[in-house]
Amino acid sequence: MLQLSLVELRLLLRRRITAFSVVVVPVGLAALVLFGERPGSTAEWGRLLSTHVALLMMMSVFLVSVTVFTSRRQSRVLKRLRTTELSDAAVLGGVLLPVVAVGLAQTVAFLVFCIATGAPAPGDPAAVVAGVLLSVAVATAAGVATACLSRSVEATQVTGTPVLLAAVASTFLTSSNDPAVAALGLAMPIAGPADLVARGWSAGATVADVPVVPLDLASTVLWLAVAGFVFHRAFRWEPRA
Repeated sequence: MLQLSLVELRLLLRRRITAFSVVVVPVGLAALVLFGERPGSTAEWGRLLSTHVALLMMMSVFLVSVTVFTSRRQSRVLKRLRTTELSDAAVLGGVLLPVVAVGLAQTVAFLVFCIATGAPAPGDPAAVVAGVLLSVAVATAAGVATACLSRSVEATQVTGTPVLLAAVASTFLTSSNDPAVAALGLAMPIAGPADLVARGWSAGATVADVPVVPLDLASTVLWLAVAGFVFHRAFRWEPRA
């Protein structure tokens, strides 16, 4: 599986679109933090960084995993790999591992850069780590599920748009002072784990009189379950007609 992952990593960096997501997106987000308006409080820093983490997950993990998985299926690479000694799980893991590894590396590098250039250290590092790991998990699962519904790489621009727009909307909704609006924002894809990152920088809070962390975890479980259901019903090794 490791050898397959290394091959996939090289292919990932060769494609112009995926290379853009892998290299340019995190650099651009880091530049926005460095040269943009600096937050004045720890809570504001947490919200800013969680928003950037959510965007990074959607651009560098979700969109890349949708593209890669759809491409490998439509070109019959997945089908051919099943004829090797690799198990089905190893085939899927080998294709997705580079996306996950790159996403984690990007996020860690981005957060370290922000702290090194003036952001306060998180008050609860465990929450930040959990938020990052769960963000990668949700983004990857959503990407694979979306790929299962995509008939071609070109079609992913359509099938992936609703998820991307919902995730972007969540970054605005969760910042609302209205508890009902904030709770709605947490129900969007990637919002739960990204909000955990924000809570890692500031003490816990409540939304609609419910502690935020349980809501974050509930949102995460919900979207992992939705992605798992779609995968179970729509996944196929053969190209979609």
